[in-house]
This record gives sequence, C-alpha cells and structure tokens, in this order.
Amino acid sequence: MARFATLCSSSKGNASYVGTADHGILIDAGSNAKQLDLALQNLSLSPESVRAIFVTHEHTDHTSGIRVFASRYQIPVYASEGTYKAMDAQGILNGKFPAFCMKDDVCIGDMVVSAFRTSHDAKESTGYTIDLGERRVGICTDTGIVSQKMLQILKECDLVLLESNHDPEMLDFGPYPLPLRMRIKSNLGHLSNEACARTATELLNACRTRRFILGHLSQENNTAQKAYACTKAAFDTLGAAENRDYILQVAPEKCCEKYMIF
Repeated sequence: MARFATLCSSSKGNASYVGTADHGILIDAGSNAKQLDLALQNLSLSPESVRAIFVTHEHTDHTSGIRVFASRYQIPVYASEGTYKAMDAQGILNGKFPAFCMKDDVCIGDMVVSAFRTSHDAKESTGYTIDLGERRVGICTDTGIVSQKMLQILKECDLVLLESNHDPEMLDFGPYPLPLRMRIKSNLGHLSNEACARTATELLNACRTRRFILGHLSQENNTAQKAYACTKAAFDTLGAAENRDYILQVAPEKCCEKYMIF
C-alpha cells in the first residue's frame, strides 16, 4: 500500500515522504539532519529506507538538510538542471553523495518519479508526481499559479500535496514589507488559500483525486484553520461530503504522527 507523510511543512522547512512501509523517497529536505532523523523515526522508518531525495528548488526551506543528511546516508539527490546548478553554486553538492540532473523520469525501486515545471522565483522549480503502481501522488507547492498543464498532470493523482500559503487579508495587513508582499502575490510567488481552493475544486471534479493535503503554510500570513476552511467551503459548494467524497488535511509544521495510507 502507498504511504505519504509530511516530515515538515511551512515557510521555514519542507520535506515529504512517499513510498511504502519499507522504503521510499523524500521530496525536499528543508530541515536539519537531526530533525529529519527524528521525523522518520516518528514514522517507524530508518534513514536507510530513504532511497533518494528529489528537490523542488534551491531555496533553503527545501534544501537546508540535504548536504549533511545525504552525505551521512549516501542518498542520491535528483533535481532539474537549473536547481542542480543553483545547489552546486551554494555549496550543497559537496561531492560526498551522488547527485544527478533529472533529464527524464527516474525509477526508484517500484516507483516512477516524474517532474513538471512550476512557476516560482527560482532557477528551474519543479513539482513531482510519484507513480506507485495503482496509486499516484502529486506534489505541487511553491508556485504562483497552477497552469492548465500542471492541472492536467495533477488530475491523474490520487493524493495531492497542494500549496495553501497565505490568507490575502493577513498578508496585506501583516508585517511583510510591500516588495515582499508583491513577490508572494505574483505569478512567481505562492498560492493563496483561495487559489488553492480553486485548484482543489477542479481536481475533485475530475473524479480521481480524493485525498488533499494543504501545505507550505506561512506562519505569519496564514493559519491551519483558515486554509482548511477555505478549501472545505469550496468543496461544500459542490455538495461533496468530507470523509465520503474526499479527505482533507492540513500538513503540520513539524512531524506527522502517522502516514496517510491509501
């Protein structure tokens, strides 16, 4: 059976586990190696069960644990060419673990990992789909928009981790300076709760996606309650019933206590 869990999810650190009870992969490693070890232990996984790390982009909240964690356990790291070069320039790729530019789909055991472009102010940011045979997981965070191409890819997924970064009113009246607020709102920024809800509604209407995890919430400009309520309200307008037609969760900032098994 497929298993999914977020090891951490916020504007300060992001990492997700996708796989089985025995082995899997990480999407991003944005907290330190000790915290990643503890998060995996919390899920009864050993670090040696992680077969690869796939990186969405080079920002530190997605990469800060890679150098130590991948070196310690000799875990291969994959990224787009732009992200690979950016990590290399930052000194993350220190030659102590295998690292690859992802030119095509990558097979890790019985999983097939595919990348798709996202819209973010990074060198070559990507989302990922992970095909586990009968089940498929989609990861789509750190993007200012969800294009039709991205949407079509995500419609083929059973579970989607979707960014619900900020509440627009909290952002407008929060502590961030105007240039940062404009960057977050831009097409190269982050999805608002409303944009997330619109995308989630289209996915639910497409009939395959039934499990939704809302992630990468801003600590300053959002709350779990606001993110959840916004998407649930959109689902309510469809007449969809929670736990019958869909499962909706907000990724915790740190350490999930259990997998989503599907």
